[in-house]
Amino acid sequence: MIITLTLTLTPKNKNLKTIIGKKPAELDSSGYSAKMIVNRAKAMSCSGFYQDSNGAEITLNVNQLKSQSFVYVDEQGTLSLELIEQCLSDWAVLLTDYWQKTVEKWRFAEVDISGAHNNFGGYYNAPNHPNYYAFATLQDDGSITAWGRSDYGGTGAPNGNDYTKIYSTSRAFVALKADGSIKAWGAPGFGTIGVPDGKGYTNIYSNKTTFAVLKADGSIASWGSGSRSTPSDIGGYTYAPSDSGYIKIYSTAYAFAAIKADGSIKAWGHRKYGGAGAPSDKGYTKIYSNNAAFAALKADGSIASWGFSEYGGVGAPSDKGYTKIYSNEATFVALKADGSITTWGYSEEEGTGAPSDSGYTKIYSTRDAFAALKADGSITAWGGSDSGGIGAPFDNGYTNIYSNRWAFAALKADGSITAWGRSNAGGIGAPSDNGYIKIYSTKNAFAALKADGSIASWGSGSTGAPSDSGYTKIYSTYSAFVAVKVDGSIVAWGDSNGGGTIPASISNPIIYRLKPLNE
Repeated sequence: MIITLTLTLTPKNKNLKTIIGKKPAELDSSGYSAKMIVNRAKAMSCSGFYQDSNGAEITLNVNQLKSQSFVYVDEQGTLSLELIEQCLSDWAVLLTDYWQKTVEKWRFAEVDISGAHNNFGGYYNAPNHPNYYAFATLQDDGSITAWGRSDYGGTGAPNGNDYTKIYSTSRAFVALKADGSIKAWGAPGFGTIGVPDGKGYTNIYSNKTTFAVLKADGSIASWGSGSRSTPSDIGGYTYAPSDSGYIKIYSTAYAFAAIKADGSIKAWGHRKYGGAGAPSDKGYTKIYSNNAAFAALKADGSIASWGFSEYGGVGAPSDKGYTKIYSNEATFVALKADGSITTWGYSEEEGTGAPSDSGYTKIYSTRDAFAALKADGSITAWGGSDSGGIGAPFDNGYTNIYSNRWAFAALKADGSITAWGRSNAGGIGAPSDNGYIKIYSTKNAFAALKADGSIASWGSGSTGAPSDSGYTKIYSTYSAFVAVKVDGSIVAWGDSNGGGTIPASISNPIIYRLKPLNE
């Protein structure tokens, strides 16, 4: 459905947000780049025309939208200098705010499967555990839409609006409202029972089964199957701290660790997964994790680790100078300023074979393997042979590496892709052309996005990707992808039970199109 909004837009209107009103209006953007859309919206704030020095209206002989009242821009989306000079001086701020609202028609949960694999230096370093088989999104009015497996939160989302963010465990979601109150839905044992009452919560973290939330004063509430409600130890679990002043929370699969501004740490959750044994001193600046152990870094580059001993809870390097720590399922890799690498943790295939030279700038991981990138774009891989530990390309020029659970895909500056790892998980079958700008992943597949918004997908469960262009971002569960266009339309593919089929009621959202009064 397309709704046309009739608006008065002239140079005398000083506040474009007031003109548009509280309901974000979206341009009819089919076939146009984000830059061109923004510039057309800017043009509309000046009545859709510009004048020469004699006051004559000028029409440019370039691409245009249907409305003859739009100011035209060139093929690259560049706005005319004459228009810029005569129109509102503050439109950049106004339109930036407006544009952010239009492109966020769908705001997905804070961490999805692809994000966990690719954005945090290790799957368990993500602040939230991604949902395995359901999607949940916020609409521009703060309401929630979800789909996928019902026992993972694909149904049962709360009604109402004013929600601002969505977080997840592996089988549930919680949504945070503007007043700091929380609503949950999904599987009962994964964070839907025991949700704290009240308001004022600011940031929500999660592991596989449990949520932990910070208030503005740094106090913590935790609920889910790995949480307890009284301040004592029972069985294999310890309890969330009762004091305040914490600034951030980190997690393994079944435990949490919270850090204060002074660098002191408290851990809770399953003992074997790092819920006990945190260091008692201060001065730590950041905490990293894998499935069952934590590693904390100090400003001097020294490291303390705790948790399951075979997964790196013991054995951290005793020297200093480390700048960042990466992880896979059971192993840590620490990087020094000179690009040298030290590993510890699981001692079999995935924890051995790290390079002994220096110059590495970033490290990536699958479940059982690592791939390290140098400044010249060369790659060294090690770890599990069935998950990318062997088979890395020998050439250089790579700029980024992406991963799923079992395979890697490396991107060059020209947008060409080389993949390796498990063959049925995307280790083979990467597209042979170039022009790709980013790669996303499920558990066993990849989807690569080009600058024109077209998509190529390969790996297990990758069939059904859209053949058109104009997509701007891709999200994923374990077994499905969703691609979003700038106009708010979306398409899904992959496992229909894991979010790969979008309900017909939400697949064609309402699009608002601006229309000047003189059209």
